[in-house]
Amino acid sequence: METTSNPIRAALAQGELLRGPFQLFTDRAVTEILLDAGFDFVIVDAEHRAFNPETVEDLVRTAQGIGRAAMVRAPMIARGPIQYILDSGADAILVPLVNSAEQAREAVALCRYPPQGTRGLNAGTRNASWGTSDPGGYAAQTNRDLVVALQIETRDGLEAVDEIAAVEGVDMLYVGPFDLSHNLGLTGQLNHLDVRAAIAKVFKAGLARNKWLGVLAPDAAFAQWCVGQGVRFLTFRSDIRFLKASVAAGIAEIEHLKKPGAR
Repeated sequence: METTSNPIRAALAQGELLRGPFQLFTDRAVTEILLDAGFDFVIVDAEHRAFNPETVEDLVRTAQGIGRAAMVRAPMIARGPIQYILDSGADAILVPLVNSAEQAREAVALCRYPPQGTRGLNAGTRNASWGTSDPGGYAAQTNRDLVVALQIETRDGLEAVDEIAAVEGVDMLYVGPFDLSHNLGLTGQLNHLDVRAAIAKVFKAGLARNKWLGVLAPDAAFAQWCVGQGVRFLTFRSDIRFLKASVAAGIAEIEHLKKPGAR
């Protein structure tokens, strides 16, 4: 087995369960709070928030600086955004809306240095320790270390999932259950038998090709079902959801004080 300095790859290779939330806030303090609470990683969501490359790099640096890991979700399959994410030193990248084997091959190519891909080499980035003396060795090690996850979240992606899973260089299949349920006409109904069957199909395709499995879980019961299906990269909620739930609970604690005569 090749040695790796990537904590996500190392843990998954040992069959460990990794748990972490999405991060949509740009503040590094949020990264610290989430990871200090006990999560193993954060996913910086550059798909649904307009993160600039400098902010992504800061959040990746923060996570790694306290001994945890960072995945970044790209906004699209495109050279520029993917290049910025990888040069930041992210441990893993999540590519959304992968609907075909052709798109999967394109995504992998953008994430790997030649000869495995088409990623542009700059040995002066954070990912290369700001100037490695061995660019060839760095490129080869990075190709081995980086975790490339592809998100299956549409009916087209579901239909092509076996072909997507067969693409060389794909490390993980990741289910976006809300988008997938929406595409199936069952928005948010994650307990519906058809939605569960669709998610299980993705998991089965991944396991058949020895790919790791990831998923976003909104609650503990769904998370437990997914782990039982073989998921080892478990995303649990997001910073915004945690904040909103905490605020709602806090307001509920003092709601009685609005009543006349309350003490």
